[in-house]
Amino acid sequence: MTSFWDNLKWRYQRGTIVVRLIYINAAVFLFQALWVTFCRLLGVNAGLWLLWLEMPAEGAAFLSRPWSLFSYMFMHSSLMHLFFNMLWLYIFGQIFLQKSNERHLLTVYLGGGVLGGLFYLAGYLLIPYFRPYASSALLSGASAAILSVTLAAALHRPEEELSLVFLGRLKMKWLAVIMIVVDILSLTGSNGGGSLAHLGGAVFGILAGLWLRRSPRKKQKYHRSTSERTVDIDQAFRDSRREQEERLDAILDKIKVSGYDSLTAEEKKVLFDSGK
Repeated sequence: MTSFWDNLKWRYQRGTIVVRLIYINAAVFLFQALWVTFCRLLGVNAGLWLLWLEMPAEGAAFLSRPWSLFSYMFMHSSLMHLFFNMLWLYIFGQIFLQKSNERHLLTVYLGGGVLGGLFYLAGYLLIPYFRPYASSALLSGASAAILSVTLAAALHRPEEELSLVFLGRLKMKWLAVIMIVVDILSLTGSNGGGSLAHLGGAVFGILAGLWLRRSPRKKQKYHRSTSERTVDIDQAFRDSRREQEERLDAILDKIKVSGYDSLTAEEKKVLFDSGK
């Protein structure tokens, strides 16, 4: 009988990159939750360890742990935070894979997360509204990476419609616009830093989506021109074959009327070659 862990391993190995990213995020959250629980039981401050994986907004703190630019996107503050992010990733990740491949999705996911982190860092450094909060702000969650995948899918398939609970049927392109506007309006809210990161992920997703839209066109154009060249070659061959057959028929008619000796040297060569 297959064990629970063997079943999980099988599903991970056979799953798409979307499934694997969900498993990785869930595993990190489980480890994080267990760590916090044990630390509390032992009277140890678990937050000191978690600080090394979440991304700080202050430049000096970030330089002391630059790996947080990657690790933050796999950290989640609560089970609900993880659940909704993974649900969003599953829905739009599947849409993305219908028109592109797993390598592209992973690139868009990680690239969006990284650019989201850089937007977050730059916002706290350059925007006066955020500067007073830089010393205590921390960034965690896969939202920027997932928004990157979502925007890339929306740019790649703008006319596809989704059924949403409160909005009804909505085209992907309008969903993308709504998401960007909501994050812009949320910049001065309680999660303004998260909105900064979301916008960075959105920018990467838009650029990736535009690139993905251009790539198939180039490939399609190449195949179409190759096909046209093939058709031209086939047509030329058929025309040449028809001319040879018409000339051979004329020679055979001449033989019937005047005999073989009436043929010219060139006509005899044509007849000989056709016989071969």
